[in-house]
Amino acid sequence: MTFQWVINNASSIAIDRNPIVGQTITRNQTVRTISRGAGIWKFTVQLPNGISWQDARGYISQIEYLNKTSVASISMNDVGKKWLYKYQGNSANYTGFSASITTGSNTITLTSSPVTTSGYKFKAGDFIQLGSSGRVYTVAADVAYNSNIVILHRPVYEATASNVSLKVAENVSWNVVCMQLPTWSLDQRDMVSWSGPFIFYENMV
Repeated sequence: MTFQWVINNASSIAIDRNPIVGQTITRNQTVRTISRGAGIWKFTVQLPNGISWQDARGYISQIEYLNKTSVASISMNDVGKKWLYKYQGNSANYTGFSASITTGSNTITLTSSPVTTSGYKFKAGDFIQLGSSGRVYTVAADVAYNSNIVILHRPVYEATASNVSLKVAENVSWNVVCMQLPTWSLDQRDMVSWSGPFIFYENMV
């Protein structure tokens, strides 16, 4: 039972990870801003119309079972989407990273990494997941081969810990809840159409 089928068959995916920001403008046109919360991942996913009922009916039943109350895991590691999260650094591989993490900090400190003698361990835009089932973060600044400090796009939610294994690139996954579940209909006898997009939010519980 999974939402992964929706991701794998999407005709479009919009991703929003921007924080909520409040802004005010004073009489003398001074702008003041304050962050109201870290960037929670939101995925707006459109399935194409025209998938056959025979192909979709089992998945539709699974989706309706999960509905808008269950938490499920999604990833972008199917063949058609791996390019979205391709590792950009120069390390020998990206399965040997670990780091010390501190709750509330926007940085983590690498404690081990695959060998690289030039270039970058990470580049801005790389995706990392803290632990086997932790939350997903993006790297906010390039990390040179001789540096161990990684700046993240939002503060760390996980508990303070040392030597936490990192998942990188297409190996990351998100635990999400469906906040908008479109209805389906049948056209031209057995072609499935959707009333709108699916909207998934990162589960923060």
